[in-house]
Amino acid sequence: MRRLLTALLLMAAVPVFASQPPSGKHLVRLGWGDMLFETLAFHSTYAGTYGAPEALPANFSRHETFSYGYTGHIFAEYLYRCSPVVSVGIQADMEGIFWKEGDFDRYHQLQGVARSVRNWDFVVMPTVRFTYLERPWVRLYSSLGTGFLLAMDNQGGSGFAPAVNLNWIGLEVGKGNWGGTAELGMLNAVKNAYHIYQAGARLLSFSVYYKW
Repeated sequence: MRRLLTALLLMAAVPVFASQPPSGKHLVRLGWGDMLFETLAFHSTYAGTYGAPEALPANFSRHETFSYGYTGHIFAEYLYRCSPVVSVGIQADMEGIFWKEGDFDRYHQLQGVARSVRNWDFVVMPTVRFTYLERPWVRLYSSLGTGFLLAMDNQGGSGFAPAVNLNWIGLEVGKGNWGGTAELGMLNAVKNAYHIYQAGARLLSFSVYYKW
């Protein structure tokens, strides 16, 4: 009897984790994430006009980058739910960073025509998700993805690096086929100390999903 009472008390005290898996095992989602890291790492080098430009040499020239634009992280993911707790799948992430650059004289006048630079980063990662709390309308989960990043631009440059995405906590809201998610995480792609493509990127992300 004592063992039975103890078991009943434990069942009452422990929340029901991942107890009601959805009827479908497949999930696809499309989302967008912030570019806080990119806006801090890539920004205009405009220094403003000089206080006494006449004091500078007549052939003075300064190379600057300006007019930055960012797409944000656009990502898509497919997941297959193997069990009430574990789902596996694959995710693709894409972002674009655009700017102009040129040489300016001592009066901060552009010399010649500015060059437009368009940089793209593509990430592909197998992923695994762990769902640790499930209710009819709300689910909490964490996930991990590892893969690679391919960077390229319209100037002929390219780069390659391993990529890791850590989603510390994700909130999924919805009942039935459709719903949405919000995640707190970090996407990293580092080749070495001189080639850091992403570090703590996509801190916040949001998506809509369809499951069946």
